[in-house]
Amino acid sequence: MSILDFPSDPTELTEKQLSFLFQDGGFARANPGAEVAEVTAEVLAADSAFLGRLAHIEVTWSDDKIELPNSFVVKMPTLDPGGRAVGEMLNVWAREAHFYDRLAPLITTPVPSCRANFLEDQKAILILDFLDGANPGDQIAGASPDQARAAVEALAQLHAPFWGERRPPGLDWVPGIDGPGVVEGLARAIEASLPNFLSRFGNLLPNQTLDWLDQFVPLLSSWRSDVLSKPLTITHADYRLANMLFEQTGKVTIIDWQTAMFSGGATDLSFFVATNLEINLRRELESELIQLYSDTLVDCGVSAAATKSVQDDYAKAHLWWMGMLANNLSSIETPDEVSRTLFEAMLTRLFTAALDADSGRFLEGW
Repeated sequence: MSILDFPSDPTELTEKQLSFLFQDGGFARANPGAEVAEVTAEVLAADSAFLGRLAHIEVTWSDDKIELPNSFVVKMPTLDPGGRAVGEMLNVWAREAHFYDRLAPLITTPVPSCRANFLEDQKAILILDFLDGANPGDQIAGASPDQARAAVEALAQLHAPFWGERRPPGLDWVPGIDGPGVVEGLARAIEASLPNFLSRFGNLLPNQTLDWLDQFVPLLSSWRSDVLSKPLTITHADYRLANMLFEQTGKVTIIDWQTAMFSGGATDLSFFVATNLEINLRRELESELIQLYSDTLVDCGVSAAATKSVQDDYAKAHLWWMGMLANNLSSIETPDEVSRTLFEAMLTRLFTAALDADSGRFLEGW
């Protein structure tokens, strides 16, 4: 049975198709006795899953003694043309399939259990456990202080085991900022996207930061050289509240690993702090969160000397994300007020954080 023949909407998967997915498992462990007798499905995260289509499904098993839960999330690629273009350029569906197959067992960061994992051409199907009682953060409202601290601590715990280490065997598939031609291709893509980005969002953003963005794009290779002179690690590369599930105990489970890559750890820190905290709260907590990140790295075994550049690397990474969001958000549709508000919040927060950090001061050195 080929998943290419399956529907592209996860809410339309039939009991027979789901039974096949659970029983075979794909890259995940097979469950031969998992026969679905009945399924109900509802759309999930329609306003925040820009590269995917998600559904929450509840299944009734033919055998009620089967040792599987009844509640899952099904994830498939987006049908939005702009989102698909970005996803195909970044190879996100293959990256996430390989993450759950090969990388998830190597990290200590909590992730959902994967029950089915299929990839064929540009079609992918993931089935993950639904974490009842765990709720995603509200990225439009922004993180609370406790959520911000928990997320930053979890981020350092993700980065620490790989900090400055050689890539473990079997992870050659993980792309990285160190890959040949990566930055050159991104520079061309960002440059091509800038007119549309400025037309859609330029009026919201400080003029000085837009000038910095224009100057930064030709200097991407120099920024990359600076990143490569420091320790690299496994990064999430989309570390935002919509991809975090918070339990009342304070535990954080991280989802959406489509963009996992080797890069500088400060790129994840920049993206989270600069785009996920309301501006005034970010100004209040920024120094504390950067210090918490560095201290947690050290607590997890990273030498203090290896973290000495985190503050500057954090400020430099704002420029990287200005370019990446200009490229990615220029073509993804915002069909409703929620998605428009989310994009605008991310951009205004990021560009303001860059202004506050005077990130443009690094351009002359490159």
